[in-house]
Amino acid sequence: MGACHKAPVRTVTGPPPTPPPMPVSPPPPVPLPSTWPELPLPPSVLSAPPEPLLPKNYRDGETSFQTGKYADAIRSYEKYLLEDPVTQYRDVAMFKLGLANTLACASAECRARSLEKSQEQFKRLVSLFPKSPYSTEARFILSLQNDIEKMKTDAKSREEKIKKLTDELERLKKIDLERQTSRTKK
Repeated sequence: MGACHKAPVRTVTGPPPTPPPMPVSPPPPVPLPSTWPELPLPPSVLSAPPEPLLPKNYRDGETSFQTGKYADAIRSYEKYLLEDPVTQYRDVAMFKLGLANTLACASAECRARSLEKSQEQFKRLVSLFPKSPYSTEARFILSLQNDIEKMKTDAKSREEKIKKLTDELERLKKIDLERQTSRTKK
């Protein structure tokens, strides 16, 4: 080009424009063999996974509880709580110990003692593990036990009132009968 026909000079500000991204094609599929080779596995892999390593007394308590042998469950859970003071299953053991105490006895005398033990266990669970889901259940059971005791007290009070009223009614009948016999004699 001649001197008077110079190409205009362009000034560019900023970075040069980026070209559009090139489409990426997926890699070609890898052909899979029609049969996989047999790999020898150690016997431990083929067997059932081992039961979590739970303390023996806890396992015994669980087995006894699940089979309805509550006295055995109580002994096992108590041993567990004494022998393993800081393990992750204490709240569960305390809860089930409380339940086992509630369910263990048939006689009224035994039930009363067991109910006290149960309540003590649930209260202990609530105080030591307030955020445990078992603590929530223990609070609910304690409230039910409290309601039952209140109803028993109310029923006993009503029975005493009924007895007093019945005795008073009998006394009044006797007085009335005496008056009627004295009127007929006159």
